[in-house]
Amino acid sequence: MSRNPAKSRPLSENVKRMMWLERASPRNNKVMRSGREFTQNDYIFCHKQGNLFMEASAMGITMESFVPLYMQSHLASVVDYCFGSFSDNESGLSSLLKVPTLFEKPRMIIETLYWIDDIISKTSETDNRALILTQAYEMSIRQTPRALLELPKVDKPDIDEMSYAYWLGYIYRCECILHDESSRMVYGAFDESTMRKAYEGIINGPLNDTDLSDCAMEICAELDRLLVEKIWPEQNHRTYKGG
Repeated sequence: MSRNPAKSRPLSENVKRMMWLERASPRNNKVMRSGREFTQNDYIFCHKQGNLFMEASAMGITMESFVPLYMQSHLASVVDYCFGSFSDNESGLSSLLKVPTLFEKPRMIIETLYWIDDIISKTSETDNRALILTQAYEMSIRQTPRALLELPKVDKPDIDEMSYAYWLGYIYRCECILHDESSRMVYGAFDESTMRKAYEGIINGPLNDTDLSDCAMEICAELDRLLVEKIWPEQNHRTYKGG
Protein backbone atom coordinates (compact mmCIF):
# COMPACT_ATOMS: atom_id res chain seq x y z
CA MET A 1 0.00 0.00 0.00
CA SER A 2 1.33 3.42 -0.87
CA ARG A 3 2.06 5.79 1.99
CA ASN A 4 0.05 8.36 0.10
CA PRO A 5 -2.45 6.44 -2.04
CA ALA A 6 -3.57 9.56 -3.85
CA LYS A 7 -0.05 9.83 -5.27
CA SER A 8 0.45 6.21 -6.25
CA ARG A 9 2.26 5.57 -9.50
CA PRO A 10 0.03 6.04 -12.56
CA LEU A 11 -1.00 3.22 -14.85
CA SER A 12 1.58 2.34 -17.46
CA GLU A 13 0.87 3.05 -21.10
CA ASN A 14 0.77 -0.69 -21.79
CA VAL A 15 -1.89 -1.23 -19.12
CA LYS A 16 -3.90 1.64 -20.59
CA ARG A 17 -3.61 0.10 -24.04
CA MET A 18 -4.99 -3.20 -22.76
CA MET A 19 -7.81 -1.45 -20.92
CA TRP A 20 -8.61 0.56 -24.04
CA LEU A 21 -8.94 -2.61 -26.11
CA GLU A 22 -11.42 -4.02 -23.60
CA ARG A 23 -13.85 -1.13 -24.02
CA ALA A 24 -16.27 -0.68 -26.87
CA SER A 25 -17.10 2.72 -28.36
CA PRO A 26 -17.51 4.26 -31.81
CA ARG A 27 -13.88 5.34 -31.52
CA ASN A 28 -12.67 1.83 -30.71
CA ASN A 29 -13.97 -0.80 -33.11
CA LYS A 30 -11.26 -3.34 -32.35
CA VAL A 31 -12.41 -4.58 -28.98
CA MET A 32 -10.48 -7.70 -27.99
CA ARG A 33 -13.44 -9.36 -26.27
CA SER A 34 -16.77 -8.39 -24.87
CA GLY A 35 -17.43 -8.19 -21.14
CA ARG A 36 -18.28 -11.44 -19.42
CA GLU A 37 -21.80 -12.50 -18.62
CA PHE A 38 -22.61 -11.79 -14.99
CA THR A 39 -23.69 -14.55 -12.63
CA GLN A 40 -25.88 -14.14 -9.56
CA ASN A 41 -22.73 -14.40 -7.44
CA ASP A 42 -21.18 -11.49 -9.34
CA TYR A 43 -24.09 -9.24 -8.42
CA ILE A 44 -23.83 -10.41 -4.80
CA PHE A 45 -20.15 -9.44 -4.75
CA CYS A 46 -20.98 -6.00 -6.16
CA HIS A 47 -23.61 -5.60 -3.44
CA LYS A 48 -21.13 -6.62 -0.73
CA GLN A 49 -18.59 -4.04 -1.86
CA GLY A 50 -21.37 -1.44 -2.07
CA ASN A 51 -22.17 -2.19 1.57
CA LEU A 52 -18.49 -1.81 2.47
CA PHE A 53 -18.31 1.66 0.94
CA MET A 54 -21.62 2.61 2.54
CA GLU A 55 -20.33 1.56 5.97
CA ALA A 56 -17.28 3.76 5.49
CA SER A 57 -19.55 6.69 4.67
CA ALA A 58 -21.69 5.98 7.74
CA MET A 59 -18.52 6.10 9.86
CA GLY A 60 -17.85 9.63 8.62
CA ILE A 61 -15.13 8.71 6.12
CA THR A 62 -15.37 10.70 2.91
CA MET A 63 -15.26 8.82 -0.35
CA GLU A 64 -12.58 11.24 -1.52
CA SER A 65 -10.21 9.80 1.10
CA PHE A 66 -11.53 6.23 1.29
CA VAL A 67 -11.56 5.35 -2.41
CA PRO A 68 -7.83 5.79 -3.18
CA LEU A 69 -6.91 4.06 0.08
CA TYR A 70 -9.13 1.03 -0.52
CA MET A 71 -8.88 0.67 -4.30
CA GLN A 72 -5.06 0.61 -4.21
CA SER A 73 -4.72 -1.55 -1.10
CA HIS A 74 -3.56 -5.12 -0.62
CA LEU A 75 -7.01 -5.97 0.73
CA ALA A 76 -8.61 -4.89 -2.53
CA SER A 77 -6.08 -7.06 -4.37
CA VAL A 78 -7.22 -10.08 -2.36
CA VAL A 79 -10.84 -9.26 -3.15
CA ASP A 80 -9.95 -8.93 -6.85
CA TYR A 81 -8.28 -12.33 -6.85
CA CYS A 82 -11.11 -14.06 -5.04
CA PHE A 83 -14.02 -12.53 -6.88
CA GLY A 84 -12.27 -12.47 -10.24
CA SER A 85 -10.59 -15.86 -10.43
CA PHE A 86 -12.89 -17.95 -8.23
CA SER A 87 -16.29 -16.34 -8.62
CA ASP A 88 -17.89 -19.71 -9.33
CA ASN A 89 -15.69 -21.76 -7.03
CA GLU A 90 -16.86 -21.69 -3.43
CA SER A 91 -13.91 -23.72 -2.16
CA GLY A 92 -11.52 -21.24 -3.75
CA LEU A 93 -13.34 -18.34 -2.15
CA SER A 94 -13.33 -19.95 1.25
CA SER A 95 -9.62 -20.75 1.09
CA LEU A 96 -8.61 -17.12 0.56
CA LEU A 97 -9.09 -15.39 3.90
CA LYS A 98 -12.77 -16.22 3.80
CA VAL A 99 -13.45 -12.86 2.21
CA PRO A 100 -17.18 -13.50 1.63
CA THR A 101 -17.58 -14.08 5.37
CA LEU A 102 -15.45 -11.05 6.17
CA PHE A 103 -17.63 -8.91 3.94
CA GLU A 104 -20.51 -9.57 6.31
CA LYS A 105 -18.60 -7.32 8.71
CA PRO A 106 -17.57 -4.35 6.58
CA ARG A 107 -16.42 -2.33 9.59
CA MET A 108 -13.81 -5.01 10.26
CA ILE A 109 -12.42 -4.57 6.74
CA ILE A 110 -12.30 -0.79 7.15
CA GLU A 111 -10.51 -1.00 10.49
CA THR A 112 -8.05 -3.55 9.07
CA LEU A 113 -7.43 -1.34 6.06
CA TYR A 114 -6.60 1.67 8.24
CA TRP A 115 -4.55 -0.48 10.62
CA ILE A 116 -2.39 -1.70 7.73
CA ASP A 117 -1.99 1.84 6.41
CA ASP A 118 -1.04 3.10 9.90
CA ILE A 119 1.70 0.44 10.22
CA ILE A 120 3.01 0.94 6.67
CA SER A 121 3.15 4.72 7.08
CA LYS A 122 5.79 4.28 9.80
CA THR A 123 8.09 2.16 7.63
CA SER A 124 10.74 3.07 5.08
CA GLU A 125 11.05 1.90 1.50
CA THR A 126 13.80 -0.55 2.50
CA ASP A 127 11.82 -2.22 5.30
CA ASN A 128 10.29 -5.67 4.91
CA ARG A 129 6.73 -4.48 5.28
CA ALA A 130 5.16 -7.93 5.14
CA LEU A 131 7.37 -9.03 8.03
CA ILE A 132 6.59 -5.87 10.02
CA LEU A 133 2.86 -6.41 9.56
CA THR A 134 3.17 -10.05 10.59
CA GLN A 135 5.13 -9.14 13.70
CA ALA A 136 2.66 -6.41 14.61
CA TYR A 137 -0.22 -8.83 14.34
CA GLU A 138 1.55 -11.59 16.28
CA MET A 139 2.41 -9.16 19.07
CA SER A 140 -1.29 -8.32 19.34
CA ILE A 141 -0.64 -4.61 19.06
CA ARG A 142 -3.45 -4.08 16.60
CA GLN A 143 -5.31 -1.01 17.74
CA THR A 144 -7.78 1.37 16.21
CA PRO A 145 -5.54 3.65 14.10
CA ARG A 146 -5.38 7.36 14.78
CA ALA A 147 -7.06 8.12 11.43
CA LEU A 148 -10.22 6.38 12.66
CA LEU A 149 -10.05 7.80 16.18
CA GLU A 150 -9.98 11.31 14.73
CA LEU A 151 -13.15 10.82 12.68
CA PRO A 152 -16.01 13.07 13.76
CA LYS A 153 -18.86 11.39 15.57
CA VAL A 154 -21.75 10.95 13.16
CA ASP A 155 -25.13 11.27 14.86
CA LYS A 156 -27.13 11.40 11.66
CA PRO A 157 -25.31 9.96 8.65
CA ASP A 158 -25.88 11.75 5.34
CA ILE A 159 -28.31 9.44 3.54
CA ASP A 160 -27.55 10.95 0.14
CA GLU A 161 -23.81 10.46 0.66
CA MET A 162 -24.37 6.87 1.81
CA SER A 163 -26.43 6.19 -1.30
CA TYR A 164 -23.60 7.53 -3.43
CA ALA A 165 -21.05 5.43 -1.52
CA TYR A 166 -23.07 2.26 -2.08
CA TRP A 167 -23.39 3.03 -5.80
CA LEU A 168 -19.67 3.76 -6.00
CA GLY A 169 -18.57 0.50 -4.38
CA TYR A 170 -21.06 -1.46 -6.48
CA ILE A 171 -20.04 0.03 -9.82
CA TYR A 172 -16.31 -0.19 -9.08
CA ARG A 173 -16.66 -3.92 -8.41
CA CYS A 174 -18.87 -4.28 -11.47
CA GLU A 175 -16.13 -2.74 -13.65
CA CYS A 176 -13.51 -5.04 -12.11
CA ILE A 177 -15.56 -8.16 -12.78
CA LEU A 178 -16.80 -7.11 -16.19
CA HIS A 179 -13.31 -6.60 -17.61
CA ASP A 180 -11.37 -8.88 -15.21
CA GLU A 181 -9.32 -5.90 -14.05
CA SER A 182 -7.83 -5.07 -10.67
CA SER A 183 -9.24 -2.43 -8.36
CA ARG A 184 -6.09 -0.40 -8.89
CA MET A 185 -6.53 -0.47 -12.67
CA VAL A 186 -10.17 0.59 -12.47
CA TYR A 187 -9.38 3.37 -10.02
CA GLY A 188 -6.54 4.49 -12.29
CA ALA A 189 -9.10 4.95 -15.06
CA PHE A 190 -11.97 6.32 -12.99
CA ASP A 191 -10.99 8.34 -9.95
CA GLU A 192 -13.54 9.33 -7.32
CA SER A 193 -14.26 12.77 -8.77
CA THR A 194 -15.04 11.24 -12.18
CA MET A 195 -17.37 8.71 -10.59
CA ARG A 196 -19.16 11.37 -8.55
CA LYS A 197 -19.88 13.38 -11.69
CA ALA A 198 -21.21 10.24 -13.37
CA TYR A 199 -23.41 9.51 -10.36
CA GLU A 200 -24.82 13.05 -10.33
CA GLY A 201 -25.69 12.67 -13.98
CA ILE A 202 -27.50 9.40 -13.29
CA ILE A 203 -29.60 10.65 -10.38
CA ASN A 204 -30.79 13.48 -12.60
CA GLY A 205 -31.58 11.15 -15.49
CA PRO A 206 -33.99 8.33 -16.38
CA LEU A 207 -31.83 5.61 -14.79
CA ASN A 208 -32.45 7.09 -11.36
CA ASP A 209 -35.70 5.12 -11.09
CA THR A 210 -34.09 1.83 -12.18
CA ASP A 211 -32.74 -0.81 -9.79
CA LEU A 212 -28.95 -0.70 -9.77
CA SER A 213 -28.65 -4.41 -10.57
CA ASP A 214 -30.77 -3.84 -13.68
CA CYS A 215 -28.81 -0.88 -15.04
CA ALA A 216 -25.24 -1.58 -13.83
CA MET A 217 -24.16 -2.90 -17.24
CA GLU A 218 -25.51 0.21 -18.92
CA ILE A 219 -23.72 2.44 -16.43
CA CYS A 220 -20.44 0.60 -17.02
CA ALA A 221 -20.88 0.92 -20.79
CA GLU A 222 -21.35 4.68 -20.43
CA LEU A 223 -18.26 4.93 -18.23
CA ASP A 224 -16.25 2.93 -20.76
CA ARG A 225 -17.30 5.21 -23.59
CA LEU A 226 -16.44 8.22 -21.45
CA LEU A 227 -12.95 6.84 -20.85
CA VAL A 228 -12.27 6.04 -24.51
CA GLU A 229 -13.94 9.08 -26.06
CA LYS A 230 -13.12 11.82 -23.59
CA ILE A 231 -11.04 11.20 -20.47
CA TRP A 232 -7.88 9.72 -21.97
CA PRO A 233 -7.92 11.79 -25.18
CA GLU A 234 -8.25 14.97 -23.08
CA GLN A 235 -5.28 13.84 -20.98
CA ASN A 236 -3.25 13.72 -24.21
CA HIS A 237 -2.77 9.97 -24.10
CA ARG A 238 -2.33 8.12 -27.34
CA THR A 239 -5.50 6.71 -28.90
CA TYR A 240 -4.07 3.14 -29.03
CA LYS A 241 -5.70 2.58 -32.42
CA GLY A 242 -4.14 -0.37 -34.13
CA GLY A 243 -2.58 -1.61 -30.86
